[in-house]
Amino acid sequence: MRNTSAGFALIEVIISLVVLSAVLAGATGLIWSAATAVERNQDRLTATYLAQECMELARNVRDSAWRQHLPWDCAFEEFPTPEQCDTLSQPIKAMKNGEHLLPLFGEASKFSRTMTTTKNGEERAITCEVSWPRRSGTEHIFLDEILTDWRKI
Repeated sequence: MRNTSAGFALIEVIISLVVLSAVLAGATGLIWSAATAVERNQDRLTATYLAQECMELARNVRDSAWRQHLPWDCAFEEFPTPEQCDTLSQPIKAMKNGEHLLPLFGEASKFSRTMTTTKNGEERAITCEVSWPRRSGTEHIFLDEILTDWRKI
């Protein structure tokens, strides 16, 4: 009596290996896309916090000028009059030229942020932009706010 099922078992093993490799390839692709999405969301969250910090700095400088009895928007001027604004610390100047963030744990940060100010009568439009490189180009986060002399309101 001959065993005719020996070749059939080999075909079953080959088919099961093909099915198993297809399932593993799909799982690997799913893990890869999930890891990419996590990295992208981390970068966007960090950039959002950096833009928020930029805006808080703008409000802080406005309020510091008020406490020192200086014009509220002298920190946002390109060339403020020295007699009025020379006592105000000017941390915004670095951001207006595109500040590159300090190294963290010995590594240079990939994020840079820029503050843009536009005068609109008695108001200042502040835009904080945070940018960082990606494989597909450069990504940006923008945060806009209108600052006013709130003492007059």
